[in-house]
Amino acid sequence: MPRHPLTQRVVPHIAALVQAAVSGTGTANGAAPGSRAPGLLVALSGGPDSVALLLLAQTWARENGAHLEAFHLNHSLRGRDADTDEQFCRELCQSHGITLHVQRHDPRPLARRRGLGLEEAGRVLRYRYLHQTLASSGELNCAATGHHLDDQIETVIMRLFRGTGLDGLRGILPRSDRLIRPLLGVSRQEIVSFLTAAGQVYRLDDTNLSGAATRSRVRRELLPLARDIFGSGSERGLANLADLVDADLELLDQLAHEAWTELAGQPAGPADPTSAADPGLPVAGILAQPTALARRVLRQAIAYRRGTLVDLERQHIDSLLRWLPDSHSGATRELPGGWRAVREFDHLRFLPPSISHPSLSKARSYRILVTESREGSVSGTEPRAGSCSETATPADDPQEAVASWQLTCPANALQGRLTVRPWRDGDRIELLGLGGHKKVSDLLREKRVGLTDRPKILVVEDEAGILWVVGLARAERTRLLPDTQPRVTIAVVPEEDELTY
Repeated sequence: MPRHPLTQRVVPHIAALVQAAVSGTGTANGAAPGSRAPGLLVALSGGPDSVALLLLAQTWARENGAHLEAFHLNHSLRGRDADTDEQFCRELCQSHGITLHVQRHDPRPLARRRGLGLEEAGRVLRYRYLHQTLASSGELNCAATGHHLDDQIETVIMRLFRGTGLDGLRGILPRSDRLIRPLLGVSRQEIVSFLTAAGQVYRLDDTNLSGAATRSRVRRELLPLARDIFGSGSERGLANLADLVDADLELLDQLAHEAWTELAGQPAGPADPTSAADPGLPVAGILAQPTALARRVLRQAIAYRRGTLVDLERQHIDSLLRWLPDSHSGATRELPGGWRAVREFDHLRFLPPSISHPSLSKARSYRILVTESREGSVSGTEPRAGSCSETATPADDPQEAVASWQLTCPANALQGRLTVRPWRDGDRIELLGLGGHKKVSDLLREKRVGLTDRPKILVVEDEAGILWVVGLARAERTRLLPDTQPRVTIAVVPEEDELTY
């Protein structure tokens, strides 16, 4: 018996998209691409598009020996109807021997918190749970959603009227990282005809046709008017536009990737933003690029570090480009999700929320030892007048040699109880030989301490203020003269260590 025409079109497309998704991630949940059959997770709402996708994906899985599972999110917005949708999905998957993952999450709190519409909040939750399910599975490589041609047309229309850029005119992408959308070239009418031929029932959400949401109004009001004016099928021109824009932007993305590689001096791609091996991008190089290319280089660099482009809009990128020419080392710009763009000397880096501020846990790992020092420095050598007598080496990582964190100073320089803590914004020190106070943040910049190393920096203070930025600089009141007596040696040591003199 010949296969349905839609099966002949879509099943090979699923195979190609899954392979592209697996190859694009480099690994398949830890396994090398091609080492085993890939696994696919289908987002199943119970509507005609997702039900058709599940049946087509099952054919693909059977023919390729691949693993298939499904996921359903119950938004609990439609009361009994939502529960009936969930039960339908459970029974459908059970009848086909497919494992179903179910989550229940009301999107209204998220919508209020982020200022989103219910439809958008539901989409955020759906993708969040899809990614979580993929991450927790050892058999699933990518997820598929049932977006189809009509969804694509409606999306392009809405973005067009909102004043989108070229990326918005791409519409819904066939593949985005580990998400694939095999039905984008298939109309809603073709999907319903396929299900009718297969004798497969499905669920309908009346709000898709009667709701007040923008997409519902475009579907029932704007598109019929467009067909009346321009003729039946004319709306497909918008889908063609999305395809043309996507093809052109693929070339621009490739040029941006090459520019990023040249600017970074290393292959463009994923990097740990907290690592010194991630030097960021040279500011001068970014500003020398044509604006269109600079925008895409920044988008790619941010996306690789954050792991997503969700919430990142053109206004964030344009704001960065306006800010960069007059920025200085240490200046920051906020990005969505708590991330920051940071100017670090001549480079631009992107730092996650986890290293936005120094961690107090660092200081709790150390203690201070104070011992009376013999004449001269701790090593027995007489210090020059005004010398530091500090054995830590500030030219490198201030935490390279913890055992050498020692400072010899006049005993009367100490005022009350000594404490060790991380430096913080607003700290100032009366720097030795400066004749005035300096911000610790300025000192770190001058010493070229990178942003990711700054949370390691400790200060020692007493009741009179900071007397030592450990391993980097000391206060004027700790100045040693040849006849300074008595002297004490301050040592900052890990909790488990002890120093003897």
